[in-house]
Amino acid sequence: MLLASNHMFPTGSIEVVFDRLAKAGADGIDLFLSHIPYLTQPRFGEANLELCRLAAEAAGVKIESIIASPIPNNPGFTAYMGPDAKQGRADSVEFVRKNVELASALGAKHVCSAEGALPKGADEKEIWERLVETLKEVGAIAEAAGIVFELELHPGLIASTPEKAPKLIDEVGSKGVGICLDFCHANVITNGDPVGMINALKGTYTSIHIADGIQVSGLHLPIGQGEVDVDACMNAVKDSGYDGIYVLCMFGCAFPELTLKTAVKFLKEKHPYALGN
Repeated sequence: MLLASNHMFPTGSIEVVFDRLAKAGADGIDLFLSHIPYLTQPRFGEANLELCRLAAEAAGVKIESIIASPIPNNPGFTAYMGPDAKQGRADSVEFVRKNVELASALGAKHVCSAEGALPKGADEKEIWERLVETLKEVGAIAEAAGIVFELELHPGLIASTPEKAPKLIDEVGSKGVGICLDFCHANVITNGDPVGMINALKGTYTSIHIADGIQVSGLHLPIGQGEVDVDACMNAVKDSGYDGIYVLCMFGCAFPELTLKTAVKFLKEKHPYALGN
């Protein structure tokens, strides 16, 4: 299944966006809640979440994943790194709990976030242990809801390397926690060896972000417009035995519909298994 995100459509009707993404070839949606006015506001949240799910289904796409949404009065998942370890962990767990509830209401099975960068002057071992313990608690919540909480690996973050990410997943040991591997990010993290990173992380990733890119963090490009060998990356993922979802990451793309159409054409020709599951 190929998912597309609405995060390059920050304004306008979400129904129109769903329809446009469906017509451009998306099978499903990786929903960025922050760009949908009122969707998570307490006065409207529950009813609007249901309407959002119905709107996606009416357009012929399913909301399969969400990018973790900010929660009122909560500093976010990286709170576990704060000066008060106990309160920080509680805030991180609550952040995930709320996003798991949002995902469940939308019919999604994946919630994507990130672990954060090591604070200046912090003890790396201590922060690592906090992350592991937080994810163990988070994993139990997500698994009970039939959802996977995923850490999207970004350059410069605590566990976002070919060596540390598998170690983290092994220490957490929960089916409710996985890795989101992005070709563009992996290319930057490894200075040009995303296939090597894909192979090193075999068995840990629960979603794959398809994107071309260059040695610039976060700059996702249409397939064929960067330096990433997307074909080789897809082959490496397939060879690993992965059979989960694929997301076309278009963060930073000025032409998301063209990017999506280009990806669909490429996948139909070379990797049709990534479409229409």
